[in-house]
Amino acid sequence: MSQNNMTEDEALSALMSYVFSGGLGAPTGGDAGYSLIEATPTSFSWSVALDGGEEPSAHPDRYRINIDRKSGQITSPGPIAISETEQAQAIASATGQTLTSSTRFLDGAHSISYKVSVEENPDIAYLIHLRHHGNVASMESLITRLLRTPQAVNQNALPIPAFFPIPGERERQESTGLGRQISLFVPGVLASTIYPNLSHEDKLVFIRKVALAFSASWNISLPDPIMIGGLHATTVDDNIILDVQAERHHGFGGPFLSVREYLESYVKASFRALEKQQGIEEFKKKYLKRIGNFVRTRLHKISSIVEDVPIVVLHSNMGPHNIIVSSDEPTTFKAIIGWTYVASEPFLAVNRTVEAYFREPALNGFGPEYDKANELREAFWGTIPYWRRWGETDASHVFREWFRFGLFMKPEGRPADLPEAESQAFWSENVRVVEDFLDRYE
Repeated sequence: MSQNNMTEDEALSALMSYVFSGGLGAPTGGDAGYSLIEATPTSFSWSVALDGGEEPSAHPDRYRINIDRKSGQITSPGPIAISETEQAQAIASATGQTLTSSTRFLDGAHSISYKVSVEENPDIAYLIHLRHHGNVASMESLITRLLRTPQAVNQNALPIPAFFPIPGERERQESTGLGRQISLFVPGVLASTIYPNLSHEDKLVFIRKVALAFSASWNISLPDPIMIGGLHATTVDDNIILDVQAERHHGFGGPFLSVREYLESYVKASFRALEKQQGIEEFKKKYLKRIGNFVRTRLHKISSIVEDVPIVVLHSNMGPHNIIVSSDEPTTFKAIIGWTYVASEPFLAVNRTVEAYFREPALNGFGPEYDKANELREAFWGTIPYWRRWGETDASHVFREWFRFGLFMKPEGRPADLPEAESQAFWSENVRVVEDFLDRYE
């Protein structure tokens, strides 16, 4: 441990030692999922769950564990859950209805949820989310603002589930660090389960709707001075007031007053992630020193032209896993979800998310292109010609180079049992992007 307060890495190491030594009960031989809830000058607070080993649970119990940064003392785990009594009280205060049944529903990376029925209307259901990332009051205000955009009103470009604010929840979340949120349950299937198998014609229809959804938020005006970071919203009377705070999705700081400053912090954060990444020793041996030297000495080469790239309101993760479609009509969008992270960022920061619609799913995060992928790209950008023109500027070209360098410098861990050909190809895109970039800018 360091002489002063524990760093986040030191606290995480202590947390994992505690968990796998029986802190959450007898170890199962599986892995542990964890997420930082809160960091203060005196403590860290984590959400932790064991995956169950050979018999994983669909809903593993999650616990909140606090670590004192000075002493290293770990508190006894407290369950992250909402009792049925609390659920009934929340439903009553938010909707005026009476809860009749409750079951655990899908767990997100930063939340758990319950699907509940009510006495007054057996034909509908609600979801009660317990979130340990994201300010629920801000999310609800942001969604209200998004739904007022012309594209959302006139083209139904942003189908977002109805939310039912719980009175007093802003103050409750400020005191507990955990926020409760109620939304209308939307039946359907996640697009990630069906999109790869759609016909090319259906993919074209689908991707045009994705483009309209992105542009609906991109067209929202941001407050002056325009900054880059996590977007926060407050409702005052009937007005939605936006302000920009630190970047929360990847946690590399801010808010930033310039695109250059944002790119510098992004590349530095990517390099720190590369240093920590496990299972890529062969890649590190070849590239870690070279990349590190570049990051330490060459970031001044980011051209000021990138300041021309538009900064927009951005859903940070609008991939197919956050789109619910009709089970009968797979190109009919029922809901866009995952609004925990909404940012004020350069519009091209969606590079990897958009690219996922043009490539097959893969363990390395960058699978082979679909047949006629160029037609899919044309369909996306052709649907939003204003943004395509911006994407073709010199400023966007330079931004994209630096952003992709940060994106690809940290490869995913390569499974040990891959056939030789697949093993050789696993990091090929990382190698290509990194080498091409360094050869150009070193």
